[in-house]
Amino acid sequence: MASLLLMGVLALGVGTAGRYFVPSFSAPAEIFVQAAAPVVEEFTSSSPMQAVAEVAQGAAEMASAVMAPVPETISRIVELGEGRTFSRMLMDVGVPSNMAYASSRALGKVYDHRKLKAGEEFTLSITRLGQEETLDQLIFQPEPTKEISIVRLDTGAYEAVLKTTPLERQRFAARGKIKNSLFGAGEREGVPLAVMASLIRAYSHEVDFQRELRQGDTFEVLYDQPTAKDGTPVGQGVVVYAALSVGGKEKPLYRVTFGDGAVDYFDQKGRSIKRSLLRTPLDRVRVTSRYGMRRHPILGYSKMHKGVDFGARRGTPIFAAGSGVVEKAKYNGAYGRFILLRHNRRTQTAYAHMSRYAKGIHPGGRVKQGDVIGYVGTSGRSTGPHLHYEVRVDRKQVNPLSVSMPVGRILEGKVLREFKKGQKKIRKEFDALLEKRAEKQEKANNNAPLPPVKPAAATAQG
Repeated sequence: MASLLLMGVLALGVGTAGRYFVPSFSAPAEIFVQAAAPVVEEFTSSSPMQAVAEVAQGAAEMASAVMAPVPETISRIVELGEGRTFSRMLMDVGVPSNMAYASSRALGKVYDHRKLKAGEEFTLSITRLGQEETLDQLIFQPEPTKEISIVRLDTGAYEAVLKTTPLERQRFAARGKIKNSLFGAGEREGVPLAVMASLIRAYSHEVDFQRELRQGDTFEVLYDQPTAKDGTPVGQGVVVYAALSVGGKEKPLYRVTFGDGAVDYFDQKGRSIKRSLLRTPLDRVRVTSRYGMRRHPILGYSKMHKGVDFGARRGTPIFAAGSGVVEKAKYNGAYGRFILLRHNRRTQTAYAHMSRYAKGIHPGGRVKQGDVIGYVGTSGRSTGPHLHYEVRVDRKQVNPLSVSMPVGRILEGKVLREFKKGQKKIRKEFDALLEKRAEKQEKANNNAPLPPVKPAAATAQG
């Protein structure tokens, strides 16, 4: 009888175990063998019902041990959406609200939330345990030289750490051919736009970009550029040497730093390229109307046009043609948004039809030559976006494209001799860097994978 009862208990135990374990094990019989010995021992001092309960409990404990969730580490890259806060971005991807808010508070101690931009990417390290997720670490790079990591401590609190990578200064050389604009030519050769902007400002004294620069002209530039550890350009580069080939005529310039810290650019003869006024107050433009008599596009009759109109896209920056004081910055009837600068006792420049003024521009404020003072628009009496530019001498308009402008500083004696020696060194360095760049490019081209071979077109058989 005892033997029959024992078999009944074991059979019941197996049935109970089977209900819970068959999905997880390919051979349930093994459980029966492992459970047999303890069941016999317990049966000797327990009632049949207690034995059944204990067998079922043991089976459940084994199931729990086998099916317990294992912690899993996952990585996610999330992007800050337009109009979303940092904490909301985290909650949108499943980070618990308490962790999202704690991380946000930690970030605020090392970085201003207002500087976060839509589109910035954040790398999240998350531990998942069953249905629960814990944010362990978050890393992002707000600037090429800055990395912020937010880490979860053992206490459950979050701590943010800001690491700054020191900049390296490297010297680069580039040469290119102009197709549509000087900016575009520089961009094709990998020159940072900020460097090209500096080059254009320097040549704005010497070159009329509207009448002189043509398709097929070439440029050269040697520049120093601060870079991050990964080679990303950071901040403003410095043009050391440049040359424009305009209609077959070379126009080189060299940067010179004087003992008192003053910096200027000179041509190959040692004459400063600076003039009292820029020839053109913005780049990437076309002359749409010159100084003199013309048929007015709105009024319909001939009228003296006392300035030059430069056609350009809305929002194109407008440079101060010379250093001076802002006399007017207001809406001025047909001129629209208007700025009048005084450069000396006799000379003024005027800028009209702007879409808006640059930050900090107000009557009485001082500007330096090349500073951005406003942006191209079509305010006032205007048929399209353009800059109306005037030069006034003794309060009378003169032709901006032909007005005589005095030359700046001229190098002489020992300083001139040192300058000419420096020219040769700069030229030698430029050629060496350009050759090195060409070799690097050729190597990259040779290592590039070949394009896939297209199968030959099938021919019809007769």
